[in-house]
Amino acid sequence: MPKPPKLTGRNKTPPRLENFLGGLELAVMEAVWQKSPLSVREVLPLLKEQGHDLAYTTVMTVMNRLKQKGWLIAEQEGRAFLYRPSRSRQEAEAEAVGQIMRSLLKDFGDIAVAQFVKELDDIDPQSLSWLAELAQQASGDKDG
Repeated sequence: MPKPPKLTGRNKTPPRLENFLGGLELAVMEAVWQKSPLSVREVLPLLKEQGHDLAYTTVMTVMNRLKQKGWLIAEQEGRAFLYRPSRSRQEAEAEAVGQIMRSLLKDFGDIAVAQFVKELDDIDPQSLSWLAELAQQASGDKDG
């Protein structure tokens, strides 16, 4: 798959995983994405540095929920569990965008596609070329 060019459109903000995770869940994930594996005891001071004054049990509960949701993988080491992400931040962002796109297509079908193309007005020709190439590859994948 060709590598995407940098988009030059209106929205230059980083992907918003806050729409899929709570604020505290995202703070935990950011810590684990930066350095892993980590125990609850190691995550706690990282969160306190960010201004979260939390109990050990609160962080443990959040990390267990993230494990149940499939965001973290836990491995027991002695009496403690070490947590690592189940996917990279980039993979999580791509998955989140995919969920949004599937929802839009399910709810609005062709209108969503047409509106997406209409919104490409602010994207440079290199990006349009890249998208056309992806569309061609997707079309070829279904034919073969």
